[in-house]
Amino acid sequence: MSGADRQGGFTLIELLAVMLIIALMASLAVSWLPRTGRARLEAVALEAAALLRRERTYAILSGREHEIVLDGERRALVADSGGVVAIPRDVSLDILGADERRFGRRLVASFHSDGASSGAVLKLSQEKASYEVKVNWYTGGVTVVSP
Repeated sequence: MSGADRQGGFTLIELLAVMLIIALMASLAVSWLPRTGRARLEAVALEAAALLRRERTYAILSGREHEIVLDGERRALVADSGGVVAIPRDVSLDILGADERRFGRRLVASFHSDGASSGAVLKLSQEKASYEVKVNWYTGGVTVVSP
């Protein structure tokens, strides 16, 4: 082939190199998107359950009522003991339970000194995945289920 014929088009190696660069850039862009994903959603549900269980234990040990509230401004569950669980922006949180406001915050659940609670269901969902954190009003037991 003469030199003039070689400059007329792209070689297969050049096309493969460009496609590889585009694929790498696309994979990096997808990994930088602020999405929670199912694993992160499950982790948030387990963190919320651990916070609730911890407050129940503190209520029993201290002999006084402990509460968990939802701070809408911080988008977080906040416990009397100081524990905090942040809810990511792409996760929706629905609460079925006590409908009481305290200092601009919504009461999620309260635990009594005998271990019983006000009861609550926290539904955390994102896209097609969801988890429910259930607090039994009678026993104060906390469970996490994926409906």
